[in-house]
Amino acid sequence: MLRCRRCGAVLARGHGLPLDGQLALVLGALLTFLIGSLSPIVTLELRGIHAEASLLQATWLTWLEGQHLVALLSMATAFVFPLGVILLRLWVLLPLALGRPVWLLAPVLRLLRWMLRWSMVEVFMLGVLVAVVRSAGVTNIVLGAGIFAYIALTVLLTAIHAAGLQGLWQGAAERGR
Repeated sequence: MLRCRRCGAVLARGHGLPLDGQLALVLGALLTFLIGSLSPIVTLELRGIHAEASLLQATWLTWLEGQHLVALLSMATAFVFPLGVILLRLWVLLPLALGRPVWLLAPVLRLLRWMLRWSMVEVFMLGVLVAVVRSAGVTNIVLGAGIFAYIALTVLLTAIHAAGLQGLWQGAAERGR
């Protein structure tokens, strides 16, 4: 727990997960992210026509349909920002695990803090689940590996977010930055 030196107020809380535990979560999130992004989310069947799409394919189709803002927002919040959170955490955790200083520590952690606000995999999952439920009466739906990977990714990113950034700052300070 991080407290203000002047007034004693709580500034940040982390659940005390050690750096190697955080590294394991981030590596698991990266693997899960890759599976979720490259695998079909759902397969729809209507009158003998099968259509399956991954997140990237669905976003591209949304772009081609002229819904540019929706495509950009879904790509940013469900792909770019979660990937950024994972990669920035790896940027910090890998050198710390190897006992080396972290290059550009302060700017990377500032960018990570900003990206955490915009990584909205849970909102994406809620939207997908609503769309699946609404489509269930019209078409046959088969859930793909991508949707299950994104469910797992939601849990992993929540655990990573709960770890906070304080442990990273402390780990870097102990290793001499």
